[in-house]
Amino acid sequence: MKKIIILLIFFTSTYAHAQDVFSIGPMYHLNIGDKSFKSSFGLEVAYWNIDDFPYSVDFGLDFQKGKFRLYTEAQTGVGFAGVSLGPVLEFKKNSPVQLGLQTSAWANYILGVDFRCRFFKGPDYISPGLYLKYPWIVGNDNINNSGDNDFDWD
Repeated sequence: MKKIIILLIFFTSTYAHAQDVFSIGPMYHLNIGDKSFKSSFGLEVAYWNIDDFPYSVDFGLDFQKGKFRLYTEAQTGVGFAGVSLGPVLEFKKNSPVQLGLQTSAWANYILGVDFRCRFFKGPDYISPGLYLKYPWIVGNDNINNSGDNDFDWD
């Protein structure tokens, strides 16, 4: 438990000065719809700019037996919780590609939960899920904007 607290303090203090953060990680969802429950596994990459108003864009792949989904979402949130919305393409064996809308509400830091809804012309799906995200910082607001990497002391 002590190690987990130390890791959380480290990540919290590191992100306090971040402007740009990328994250990548695996996802698991239970897809409920069309009178069935089916699991899917995926991978998601997200970019966050938290300089003023926190905004993000993510790209994901979702694999389910007989189906493959490709999606992107615009996101916003406050630290550990947020919402997202965007288009989703679903590829099924022996069926035309479906374009739909996907929306999610999520809560996380490194380990997260989400509640995702997918709306298609056919059956709609509710997909609660779990995921892990590995974050890394690209920008830092302690670096001045003059183009050099000198520390800005004021």
